[in-house]
Amino acid sequence: MLPGLGALTALAVAQREGANLQARFGARTDNAAAMERFRGAATQHEDVESLLKDRRTLQVVLEAFQLEGEIDKRGILRKILTEDPAAEGSLANRLTDRRWRELAKAFAAREASTQTATEIAALSTTAIGEVSLARMAGLTTEQVKALTAAQVQVLDTAQIRAIGSSEIAALDVGDVRALDSAQVAALRPSQLAALGTAQLAAIEASEFAGLGVAQLRALATSQIAALGTSQLAALGTEQLAAFSGSQARALDTAQRAALGTAQLRALGTSGPPTAAEEAAAAALEVRSPFTDAALLDRVVADAMTNRYEKSMGDANAGLREALYFMRNADKITSIAELMTDKAMTAVLRGALGLPESFGVLEFDQQKAILTERVDLESLKDPKEVAKLAQRYLALAAPSQSVSNPVLALFGGSGTSLNSLIGSGISLSA
Repeated sequence: MLPGLGALTALAVAQREGANLQARFGARTDNAAAMERFRGAATQHEDVESLLKDRRTLQVVLEAFQLEGEIDKRGILRKILTEDPAAEGSLANRLTDRRWRELAKAFAAREASTQTATEIAALSTTAIGEVSLARMAGLTTEQVKALTAAQVQVLDTAQIRAIGSSEIAALDVGDVRALDSAQVAALRPSQLAALGTAQLAAIEASEFAGLGVAQLRALATSQIAALGTSQLAALGTEQLAAFSGSQARALDTAQRAALGTAQLRALGTSGPPTAAEEAAAAALEVRSPFTDAALLDRVVADAMTNRYEKSMGDANAGLREALYFMRNADKITSIAELMTDKAMTAVLRGALGLPESFGVLEFDQQKAILTERVDLESLKDPKEVAKLAQRYLALAAPSQSVSNPVLALFGGSGTSLNSLIGSGISLSA
C-alpha cells in the first residue's frame, strides 16, 4: 500500500489515516473472503489437536500473534496451546518471547480471577455476561457460590459449560432453579454429576426433559433416587431406555408410578453405552478453542493488522517493522525480552545508528550495549516511539531496499529456543 511515497512519507500518512487505511484493506474482497473462510473453519475444530492439523486455519491464528514463521514447530505449538500458561513449569513461562506468552494466554482454558467473592456478587448482569470463558473456567468455589440468581440467568450456554465441574456444585438451589432450558441442556455430564440432590431436584421438569442420554447416564443412583416424579414423567422413552440397571433399580414405587406404560417398558433397555456413545459423551467435556467468540474476533482483527502492516512494508521498505514497532513497543518489559523479537531489535538498531555488524556480537555484548542505549520507560511514550520509528526509516530502511529481508525478521524468535528454555525439554511434535 502507498507505493512511491517513500517510507517516511508513508509512515506519516499511516499515522494520520491508519484506521481508514486498515479498514479499506480489511474490506478488500480477498481479505474479507479469507477471514470469512477462517471463521467458518475455526469453529469446526473441537480441540487443539484438530486445529494443528489444519495448516490454513492455523496460519491465520499465528499471524494474529506475529508467529506465522513458527507454523512448522508443532511440538512447541501443542505445548503452548494446551498447557496452563499460569503454571510455573509451562513452556510459555520459560520462553522470554512475549508473543508465545500472548498466544498461550489467549488460548488458555482457564484464567484465575483476581476479584473477591464480594466483588463478583456486585458485578452487574451486563458485566457478568461479558466475562470470558477462560475467566469463567477459573472461578473458584467461593466465587461461583457468590453468584446471584440474576447473574446466573444471563450467562450464555458457553459460559455455563465453562464453569468447573466441582465449582458448579457451589451454586445455591435458587441459582440452579434460575437456569433456563438452554442452560440446563448445555450442562456437561460431569457438571450434572457434581450437583447435589437438592440442586438436581430444583431443575424444572420441562427443562429436565431437555437432558441428553450422556447427561442422564452420568447421574449417580443417589441423584436418580432424589428426582421428582414430574421430572421423571417428563423424560422420553429414549432417555429412560438409557438408564443403567442400577439407575433403574434406584427408582422407588412413587417414581415408577409416575411413569406411563411405554416409559416403564423402555426403562433401562438400551444396555451399556457403545464405543461411539462413550466418545460422544467424552466430547461433551471438551471445549473448542473457538467457543469464545471474543477470541475469534481478536484473531481476525490481529491477523488483518499483521497483513495490513506487511502490505505497507511491501510498498515501502522498512515500514512494516516501523508500524509493528510502534504498535508493540510499550509491551516490552526488559532488554532480554526485546532481543527475542528480531523485528523490534532491528528497528532499535537502525534508530540508534548501530552498524549491521552489531548482529554478529555475542548475546551478552548486544544486551550490554542495548541496556546502555535504550531507556525502556521511553518506549511507553508514543511520541518517543514514533521518533525512533522515523529515525529507523531515515537511517536503516535504505539499506534494506536491495533485498527483502523483512520476512526473515518475523520468521523466528530471535535467540534460539533451546538457549531460552534449556535443552531438557522435548520440542518434538
